[in-house]
Amino acid sequence: MSPPVTRASSRLKQLRYSLRSRAPLGNASNLISVHRGDEEPKGTELERDRRQKAARVKKDGLKSKRAAAEPPSAPNQNLSEERDAVEPPAPRTDVCQDPGRLQEPPDAPQTFSILLLNIPDVDSADAGDAQMCSEYVCDIYAYLQQLEVAMAIRPCHLEGQEVSGGMRAVSIDWVMQVQREFRLSQETLFMTVGIIDRFLQNNPVPRKYLQLLCVTAMLLASKYEELYPPTVGDFAFVTDGAYSCGDIRRMERIVLKRLNYSLGRPLPSHFLQRVCKIGQVFILYCSNLEQDAGPSERELASFLTELMVLDYDLVHVPPSLSAAAAFQASRTILGSGSWSAGLQRYTGYSEQTLAPVVQAVVRTLESVTDRSKLQEIKNRYVKVSSSICRILQ
Repeated sequence: MSPPVTRASSRLKQLRYSLRSRAPLGNASNLISVHRGDEEPKGTELERDRRQKAARVKKDGLKSKRAAAEPPSAPNQNLSEERDAVEPPAPRTDVCQDPGRLQEPPDAPQTFSILLLNIPDVDSADAGDAQMCSEYVCDIYAYLQQLEVAMAIRPCHLEGQEVSGGMRAVSIDWVMQVQREFRLSQETLFMTVGIIDRFLQNNPVPRKYLQLLCVTAMLLASKYEELYPPTVGDFAFVTDGAYSCGDIRRMERIVLKRLNYSLGRPLPSHFLQRVCKIGQVFILYCSNLEQDAGPSERELASFLTELMVLDYDLVHVPPSLSAAAAFQASRTILGSGSWSAGLQRYTGYSEQTLAPVVQAVVRTLESVTDRSKLQEIKNRYVKVSSSICRILQ
């Protein structure tokens, strides 16, 4: 017995017969029809339209063949020449979606150093490591050099203030002791000194609040660089009860407001890593060694960058220039060679530019090895000099 026909089933049956069959994907067109809302003809009408269309296409093909065989007349010839002169527009392609164009080398000519000096690419070995960012590492360091200019420190920025250059050196030497006690990184030390100098150049601080500024700057740098920064109570403890936790918190708010919450100044250690890598690559390239080269140069250059933050006359030197000068000074002291063309190309500093800064670094090193009141930097110098002697033996 057949099921009873209801109103819903009858509507489904009518809808089933009224649905049109879809055209195959190959026959689908992206052209908008004039009669888009009208339904297509069905049955015999559809077949008749197809035959008429095929006949028109065949007739047009025969006309085009006859026109090609006969010589064109004067007006038609001029028209055809004008039509041929107008070239069809090139298809638009997106560069980001075209892998062929992405793999093509740029049209810009190669640099002078690559053509004549045969300088190798120091980042080619890191092409497979995504964390090394070898494709845009040069752009990153170019941006850092622009950033260090925007956050520069003026030379002789303590003129007219109660705090002098000697007091600043003693305070930073004490900051180094705190860094060693808390086992903080070198980046934290450099950032602490940068915050202190940037604050002092626009905000005169009395002598009795200089230590408060130092511990507050180290607290901010620790929050920025360290995974487990010391607490406010730890920094209040190292001041031997001179300042409370509330004093450090209030000073922290003042420093952040005066610096406009801008703490991203580049550090010398960032550029020193780059310079040491470039120097190592060129040492391997020139000497064809298969092992690591120049560990004593890196260690001595790292110590010299820490030594430069104590010198009031070198405060205004940009971090990139101080890192390059420290590396060149270490090469000069250890007799490793002169400043090469490859180092000049990648760092942007020539040997003439580095010469006065290198001389100042050597003078500061000589003053530390003599009778100096800065005990922490002397202890670090003894450790570095003994380790270098072990490496050179």
